[in-house]
Amino acid sequence: MTIAIVSGTGFLGSATARRLRERGEDVLVIARGQSPVALADGVTFEKADRMDGARIAALLKANGVSAVIDIFALSLRNSEPVIEAAAEAGARYVLVSSTDVYSNYGGLLRKESPAVRPEPATEDSPLRTLRYPYRGNPRRPQGVEDDLFENYDKIPIEEFALAHGAPEATVLRLPMIFGPDDKQHRFAWVIGGVRPGAPFRLDKRGAAWLNSYAYIDDAAEALALAATLPEAAGRIYNVAQPFVRTQADWARTILTLMGADNEIVLVEPGEGGVLADRAEAMDLAYPLTLDSQRIRDELGYREIVPEEQALRRTIEWELGS
Repeated sequence: MTIAIVSGTGFLGSATARRLRERGEDVLVIARGQSPVALADGVTFEKADRMDGARIAALLKANGVSAVIDIFALSLRNSEPVIEAAAEAGARYVLVSSTDVYSNYGGLLRKESPAVRPEPATEDSPLRTLRYPYRGNPRRPQGVEDDLFENYDKIPIEEFALAHGAPEATVLRLPMIFGPDDKQHRFAWVIGGVRPGAPFRLDKRGAAWLNSYAYIDDAAEALALAATLPEAAGRIYNVAQPFVRTQADWARTILTLMGADNEIVLVEPGEGGVLADRAEAMDLAYPLTLDSQRIRDELGYREIVPEEQALRRTIEWELGS
């Protein structure tokens, strides 16, 4: 079968194409091609704008595509043409959604005040009532034009995809993804914050925050399963590591792998500790954690890269970037 990846030339798309090829699938990547494209051997590349639904539908039909993985679905407006093209071609639509759909995220941004849910969210946990969470919020993911985030919201895309996808769509809610080539530099606050012989000063508010992560190759494996297994049709899945650490625990884990024995010292607000900026901008009483048991039970998902290896690769890349 052929799996198409729309907007698939970046961090997650390239890793997903590579993983699909490793699993023996034919892969078609569709993107505007405005920046240099470097994809795995055997991947077919076609230029198209994601807003051009007719062009995408034609490419899907011509290549016998059975599933479409949409990497860059940011708003309903920029996703509807891809969803409708997949339906026209009779291909499953696989949406890359996010942990930010859950109610805790609205509280984290201080834009609404839901009850704090301390447990990892399941796929049936309450969603946020806030819409368009980045409007008026200067803390936005890096590497994406600001205007695209004005109408950013995964919830309307999920609703439309599940109602109009044909065959039935699949939604994957991903956490923060780390690894080489990560433009968000998820663990740079640790790796770049080490000073020889000096304590690692960590803001006490940030130290206790709980958040879920996934390594890039493991996230790609989840997307490959969602696109190829019939059991995934019409389902919503969380993807995340099967454990949760505080940021202080992450700091110790990463420092140990770096061979750094710096003492971790928790400091008060206003004392310039690492993660103070995050604690000032967000309400860190709200965790952003995911329960990924459903995808493990239904699709047999497992991490494909041992955690130590994943972190060592990330550290090496971050130090060299």
